[in-house]
Amino acid sequence: MPRRAKLTAQQSQDVENLGQEIELRRMGFRVPRHVREVLSRHLSRRGYAQIQAVAELQSFWRSVVGPQWAEDSRPGVLRRGVLEVLVRNSTVLQELTFRKRQLLQQLAENEQGLEFKNLKFRVGEIEKVDT
Repeated sequence: MPRRAKLTAQQSQDVENLGQEIELRRMGFRVPRHVREVLSRHLSRRGYAQIQAVAELQSFWRSVVGPQWAEDSRPGVLRRGVLEVLVRNSTVLQELTFRKRQLLQQLAENEQGLEFKNLKFRVGEIEKVDT
């Protein structure tokens, strides 16, 4: 029979705590969780953090392009530094394409730590948003 390594005091305490937790679960009790852990898990499951991030990105986009172009464009998904922007028509697409370099410079100055490498514009239907 192989020899077992001796456990430190902390390790033996951890093993004892795990044993107690397993026994409580067998009896139907659950170990209490910290409120921030429960809230964090709930918010991530419901997607509230993502909704918040989208709202912040839309607000930031509006400040970069200005109210005139913000009505005709919406930021979409940001993947690997490429922001997809939905625009109302080809005229808006062309104008924003002309301003692409300037927009990228302004987007790079964000405070959220997001990295913008490129912009892709796509024509699509944009719902009217009350501001």
